[in-house]
Amino acid sequence: MTRRSVLAAAAALASLPGSTLAEWPQDSYWAELAYFYPTITSTVRLDSPTTGRGTSIQLEQQLDLDERAGVPYLTLGMRLGERWRVEFEYYTLRRSADKTSDRQIEWGDVSFPVGAEISSTFNTTVYRLTADYSFYRTPNAEAGFGFGLHVTDFVGALAGRGTGPNGLGFQVERRQTLVPLPTVGLYGSYRMTDALRLHGRVDYLSLNYQDYDGKLTNWVAALEWRFARHWGAGAGYRYVEYKVEETTSEFNGQIQYKFRGPTLFVNAAF
Repeated sequence: MTRRSVLAAAAALASLPGSTLAEWPQDSYWAELAYFYPTITSTVRLDSPTTGRGTSIQLEQQLDLDERAGVPYLTLGMRLGERWRVEFEYYTLRRSADKTSDRQIEWGDVSFPVGAEISSTFNTTVYRLTADYSFYRTPNAEAGFGFGLHVTDFVGALAGRGTGPNGLGFQVERRQTLVPLPTVGLYGSYRMTDALRLHGRVDYLSLNYQDYDGKLTNWVAALEWRFARHWGAGAGYRYVEYKVEETTSEFNGQIQYKFRGPTLFVNAAF
């Protein structure tokens, strides 16, 4: 075989997906669009500033909010040098329903009696920003720890005929609160072949500080297939459990969410 033939064969091999993935762990920038389809369990309580009491409402069972819902989310990341990286994630869940109440509900300053037609809206938007340090990194594997901020923008509203500060009539009680919670986490990945990679992450928080008493667990595990040099796709499983007790002027009560289910994603990396 001539020297020219050897060079041509090497160039052809370098153009194959399996060969171009040799620098996969060295990607400097990445973006991922995912679809999360979880089972949702959520409980909310809004205490009255007058009496200090409120009804704990199981949203799916008592107000007929969807127990399953598609949640798209976006992840963006970049490396800073050899060891550091930053990652940002965003997703939102919006649900609403109408139901005739089979129990009395105390929601803030409003009391909805048994038989009241209640319209409910509960929206949650989550922003996650982390700074990560890879203490172990090879061409085939990576592991590290991170710290960051998990910010939840929560909107909850009930409307219907009930008793409020102005007496009996149509009432609307709406609350919005922004809850920033710091987190610590671990992450890792392992390249099984040139085209297949296992990766996962877990973030955790347990905090009691001033007006907040919160707990957060967020983990995901996935298998990714890099089908082209800069493009990949995969599937995984995600679990998010979030609970916060807040005593502020914006929101005095408790918010508790649990998401768990499969996720599908596509990504691009450079």
